[in-house]
Amino acid sequence: MTTRFILHGTLACALALTSAGAWADHTEVNPNITEIKPGDSVQAARLPDNIYLRTEDDPDDIIWDRLPMYRTELFVAPPVHQSVKLRFDEGASRSKHLYFQVARSSERFHVRLQWKDHSQDTATTVDSFRDGVAIQYAIGDTDTSYMMGSGPDNPVNIWYWRADDADRVENLAAGGYRSTTTLDEQPVTGIGAYYPDAIEQDSMWRVVMSRPLAAGGEYDVGLEREQVPIAFAVWQGSDNERDGNKRVTHTWILLDTGLDNDTGN
Repeated sequence: MTTRFILHGTLACALALTSAGAWADHTEVNPNITEIKPGDSVQAARLPDNIYLRTEDDPDDIIWDRLPMYRTELFVAPPVHQSVKLRFDEGASRSKHLYFQVARSSERFHVRLQWKDHSQDTATTVDSFRDGVAIQYAIGDTDTSYMMGSGPDNPVNIWYWRADDADRVENLAAGGYRSTTTLDEQPVTGIGAYYPDAIEQDSMWRVVMSRPLAAGGEYDVGLEREQVPIAFAVWQGSDNERDGNKRVTHTWILLDTGLDNDTGN
């Protein structure tokens, strides 16, 4: 029988209990949230193999409440062409905080992303745009650009979720500007949900994604490596963000998978 509510072994020793509603905008308010800057390293929490984390259909699995949470600041993406600046408005010029958690078992990698958004934008029309979020992985090392890779010899793997298709995560690859490609293999599962709040500014999106550790194709990141460079992007539709107009981490964050000291359960 799968155990879902009792944590033990390496996980119990490493993790502090955190209330589901405890995340806040200031780390001094909630010491359970660790501030992460570009270039910093984060540790993936190790899940015992008898702990089943539902990332295909449940952004609120209780196990997340017991995993460390990180916060990083996203800034406006550098424009690839000066005309992109025409799309910027007052809201899009401000930075934004993204909260994230990372975990793995001996077979799968999981990530949960959360950010505050006062409006739920689920469609793209002539004058409105959908919300979205993505996590980008350097397939090689940090020599490749955090801005969608730096050519076909230095590509990146991207997991992309969008609010108009909230129960699916797209598996993409890119090797530079305007090269984003949908991959034939789609092994990434996930789902997103919007949580309105009585205080509009505290409403938020919560998205979970998961994939087997082993890479299934040439452009799938190998999560069996000891360290993987990652970056994030958020699109807030109410700020007219779309395509290259987005908020991003302005260099790589280093994900420590913990495989170098993995002793099993």
